[in-house]
Amino acid sequence: MKLKWLKKVSAEEEVSNEEIKQILFHEGSLTRLLQESCSGLFNVQVLSEAWQQAMTEELTLLSLKEDEISFIRKSLLKNNEQILVYARTVIPEKTLTGENEALASLGDKPLGDFLFSHESTYRSEIRYAKIPVDCELHIEANRDVHTDNELWGRQSLIYIEQKPLLITEVFLPAILECKIKSN
Repeated sequence: MKLKWLKKVSAEEEVSNEEIKQILFHEGSLTRLLQESCSGLFNVQVLSEAWQQAMTEELTLLSLKEDEISFIRKSLLKNNEQILVYARTVIPEKTLTGENEALASLGDKPLGDFLFSHESTYRSEIRYAKIPVDCELHIEANRDVHTDNELWGRQSLIYIEQKPLLITEVFLPAILECKIKSN
C-alpha cells in the first residue's frame, strides 16, 4: 500500500493532538528530544541490520536502481522498555564510504547522535503520513505494541557529506507519556 505523504502545512491541518504535533514536527534530532523529555532510561533496540532490497518508494526517493541493495536498519526507540518509535533507515551502499562506514556498525547507539554530530549533515523537507493499520509499515511498527489505531509517521532524506540516507519514523502510543518540551 502506497502511503499519502504530506508536506508540513497539510499535515498540521490533519493532526489534532497537540502532543503529537510537538514530536512529529520537531526538526532537530528526535533522539535528543526524547532523551531530554522522557523521564527514564532511553535506549535503542536494534531489530535488524542487513543488506537487503528497499521498498519501491524508498528506491525512488534515493534514486536507486531496482536491483540495488541497501543497508537497512530497523530499530525501536524506547524509554524504560516502553516502545516510543519504530525507525527504519535505508542507507545506500554509495553512502557507506569514509567516516560514514560507521553507520553500518552502530549497534544500539542512536543513529541521531552520529548524524547530528557532523557539521555536514542536513535534512531535506520532512514528509508526514497517517499510517493505516493494514499498511506494511504499520504492521512492522506495531509488531511488539499491538494498537488498532492509525499511527503518525514522518520521513526524510538526510545527507551526510552530500550522501543520502532515508529515515522513516513511526510514532507509537507510548510516546504521549513523554512530556515534550515546547520548541
